[in-house]
Amino acid sequence: MNHQLVLQFQGDDDETLDKVIALEDRLIEALDGSTAAEVDGHEPGDGVINLVLLAKNAAKVWEKIEPIVEDASDELEINAVAFRALEGDEFTVLWPADYEGEFELA
Repeated sequence: MNHQLVLQFQGDDDETLDKVIALEDRLIEALDGSTAAEVDGHEPGDGVINLVLLAKNAAKVWEKIEPIVEDASDELEINAVAFRALEGDEFTVLWPADYEGEFELA
Protein backbone atom coordinates (compact mmCIF):
# COMPACT_ATOMS: atom_id res chain seq x y z
CA MET A 1 0.00 0.00 0.00
CA ASN A 2 1.25 3.46 -0.92
CA HIS A 3 -1.26 5.86 0.62
CA GLN A 4 -3.14 6.58 3.80
CA LEU A 5 -6.66 7.71 2.87
CA VAL A 6 -8.55 9.56 5.61
CA LEU A 7 -12.27 10.28 5.75
CA GLN A 8 -12.85 12.90 8.46
CA PHE A 9 -16.30 13.26 10.04
CA GLN A 10 -17.60 16.08 12.25
CA GLY A 11 -18.35 15.07 15.85
CA ASP A 12 -16.77 12.69 18.32
CA ASP A 13 -19.81 11.73 20.41
CA ASP A 14 -20.96 8.13 20.87
CA GLU A 15 -23.77 8.41 18.30
CA THR A 16 -21.39 9.67 15.61
CA LEU A 17 -18.87 6.98 16.53
CA ASP A 18 -21.53 4.27 16.12
CA LYS A 19 -22.43 5.64 12.67
CA VAL A 20 -18.78 5.78 11.60
CA ILE A 21 -18.31 2.17 12.74
CA ALA A 22 -21.37 1.14 10.70
CA LEU A 23 -19.87 2.89 7.65
CA GLU A 24 -16.53 1.24 8.37
CA ASP A 25 -18.25 -2.16 8.30
CA ARG A 26 -19.84 -1.32 4.93
CA LEU A 27 -16.47 -0.31 3.52
CA ILE A 28 -14.81 -3.48 4.81
CA GLU A 29 -17.51 -5.48 3.04
CA ALA A 30 -17.17 -3.45 -0.19
CA LEU A 31 -13.38 -3.87 -0.23
CA ASP A 32 -13.40 -7.55 0.77
CA GLY A 33 -10.94 -9.41 -1.44
CA SER A 34 -9.50 -6.19 -2.85
CA THR A 35 -5.76 -5.89 -3.20
CA ALA A 36 -6.12 -2.14 -3.84
CA ALA A 37 -7.21 -1.07 -0.34
CA GLU A 38 -8.02 -2.11 3.18
CA VAL A 39 -9.74 -0.40 6.09
CA ASP A 40 -7.19 0.41 8.80
CA GLY A 41 -9.64 1.57 11.48
CA HIS A 42 -11.11 4.68 13.04
CA GLU A 43 -9.75 7.22 15.50
CA PRO A 44 -11.76 9.76 17.47
CA GLY A 45 -9.97 13.10 17.53
CA ASP A 46 -10.63 16.58 18.81
CA GLY A 47 -14.25 17.04 17.73
CA VAL A 48 -13.91 14.71 14.74
CA ILE A 49 -13.59 11.02 13.89
CA ASN A 50 -11.09 9.88 11.29
CA LEU A 51 -11.78 6.72 9.29
CA VAL A 52 -8.48 5.48 7.86
CA LEU A 53 -7.85 3.25 4.86
CA LEU A 54 -4.61 2.06 3.31
CA ALA A 55 -4.60 2.18 -0.48
CA LYS A 56 -2.38 1.55 -3.46
CA ASN A 57 -3.98 4.52 -5.25
CA ALA A 58 -6.05 6.74 -2.95
CA ALA A 59 -7.88 8.61 -5.74
CA LYS A 60 -9.08 5.36 -7.37
CA VAL A 61 -10.20 3.92 -4.04
CA TRP A 62 -12.08 7.15 -3.25
CA GLU A 63 -13.89 6.85 -6.60
CA LYS A 64 -14.94 3.32 -5.66
CA ILE A 65 -16.14 4.10 -2.13
CA GLU A 66 -17.55 7.61 -2.69
CA PRO A 67 -21.12 6.33 -3.40
CA ILE A 68 -21.07 4.34 -0.15
CA VAL A 69 -19.89 7.38 1.80
CA GLU A 70 -22.49 9.59 0.09
CA ASP A 71 -25.21 7.15 1.22
CA ALA A 72 -24.02 7.65 4.79
CA SER A 73 -23.92 11.45 4.46
CA ASP A 74 -27.57 11.68 5.52
CA GLU A 75 -26.46 10.61 8.99
CA LEU A 76 -22.84 11.76 9.06
CA GLU A 77 -21.33 15.16 8.37
CA ILE A 78 -18.13 14.64 6.43
CA ASN A 79 -15.49 17.36 6.75
CA ALA A 80 -13.02 16.18 4.13
CA VAL A 81 -11.38 13.24 2.40
CA ALA A 82 -7.61 13.45 2.07
CA PHE A 83 -4.59 11.25 1.50
CA ARG A 84 -0.85 11.23 1.95
CA ALA A 85 2.00 8.95 1.00
CA LEU A 86 2.64 6.47 3.80
CA GLU A 87 6.08 7.97 4.26
CA GLY A 88 4.82 11.55 3.83
CA ASP A 89 3.49 14.25 6.09
CA GLU A 90 1.44 16.46 3.77
CA PHE A 91 -2.13 15.60 2.86
CA THR A 92 -3.81 16.20 -0.49
CA VAL A 93 -7.56 16.83 -0.22
CA LEU A 94 -9.74 14.82 -2.62
CA TRP A 95 -13.09 16.09 -1.38
CA PRO A 96 -14.53 18.68 -1.28
CA ALA A 97 -13.02 20.28 -4.37
CA ASP A 98 -13.25 23.75 -2.78
CA TYR A 99 -11.55 22.75 0.50
CA GLU A 100 -9.57 25.63 1.94
CA GLY A 101 -6.83 25.42 4.50
CA GLU A 102 -4.51 22.62 5.45
CA PHE A 103 -5.95 19.18 6.25
CA GLU A 104 -4.74 17.73 9.55
CA LEU A 105 -5.49 14.64 11.56
CA ALA A 106 -7.21 15.83 14.71
